[in-house]
Amino acid sequence: MIKAERTKIMLRKPTKILFIAGVILTLAYFFFLQFNYASVYYDYDTGKMSTVSGFAAVEQRKEIAGLFEGELTQDTLERIQQKLNEAENATKGRDENSVFAATHVYRDQAAILEYVTNPDGSLKELQVAYPNSKSVILGYCDGWDLMLSGMGGVLSLLMCLLVVIALSPVFAEEYSSHTDSVICAARYGKTKLVTAKVIASLETVVGMYIVYLFFYAVLYGGFYGFDGWNVSIQSSLHYASSTYAITFLQMFLISVALNILGIMALTVITLFLSARMGSPVSALIISCIVSFLPVLFDFTDSIPILQKMQEICPIFMLHINGVFAAMKTYAGIIQPIIMIVFNLGIGVVFYVLIKKTFKRHQVIA
Repeated sequence: MIKAERTKIMLRKPTKILFIAGVILTLAYFFFLQFNYASVYYDYDTGKMSTVSGFAAVEQRKEIAGLFEGELTQDTLERIQQKLNEAENATKGRDENSVFAATHVYRDQAAILEYVTNPDGSLKELQVAYPNSKSVILGYCDGWDLMLSGMGGVLSLLMCLLVVIALSPVFAEEYSSHTDSVICAARYGKTKLVTAKVIASLETVVGMYIVYLFFYAVLYGGFYGFDGWNVSIQSSLHYASSTYAITFLQMFLISVALNILGIMALTVITLFLSARMGSPVSALIISCIVSFLPVLFDFTDSIPILQKMQEICPIFMLHINGVFAAMKTYAGIIQPIIMIVFNLGIGVVFYVLIKKTFKRHQVIA
């Protein structure tokens, strides 16, 4: 039964089209907006702003990161400040673009310096700035940083769409085509078949996620390299002020685990709505609304508690890189732990609701 249900989901035309479109979108996003994106720098020979992209940009980034590689110390902060001062002095009297380009190459390091600098200009003790870390290790990390960014952006959107488009017809399509009368009359129509549909759905979407993940690893690792797996996430400007004491490899593994759990939660929610709706179109519309609603509104300033509750919903499990930018707690418990508990609860509750809903389903002639 599981194999038959899995095949049925995978052979649907929308599922195949969206999966292939996802590969094309990922390639386009990578080559046009990341790898071949023109990064600016100051050319000291010509005295003007210049641009670099592709492998040349990768080598430049490695060279800059290498200047500050190793454990973050007070001496490292002084060297960062020195390099920024040298860049500013070299571009005095130049145009704004040149001044910006000269310091822009040190953007990751400048973010750390800004974070550890007090309002009066003095530097914080590193143990105060990063209380959870015995030491912060800096180094080149572009491959991991950009891959995690892509996973939290393009891949998260793709997986949400795949779940709602591929799975919203699982029950509703049978209702609309009136094949539910045959299914419900079968021996295991209202018992084992429900579990088979859930398992098949999970296998399909998680399997697609793993294929995408392998594709991402090959793509980003092949062009940027896997250097930086053991450096602290604070090496990137996106996480310069983060107090999580983890490396990029640890962040990647945690992200994958949370992504899969989020996909599972979205899956059972979508299947429940499919079991409740009378048509695939209705199931699709409602599933999209429920899945994407938490990211459509920002209540940070108006209702902070509501915003914090939104940020543990399944869709945020797929946009997990934003979670590690700043540590948030819920009654003293860090956000990733709360997300795990909450989404596991969703999985269990909605699985029970799916079984009860389909068991009570009345066939309409």
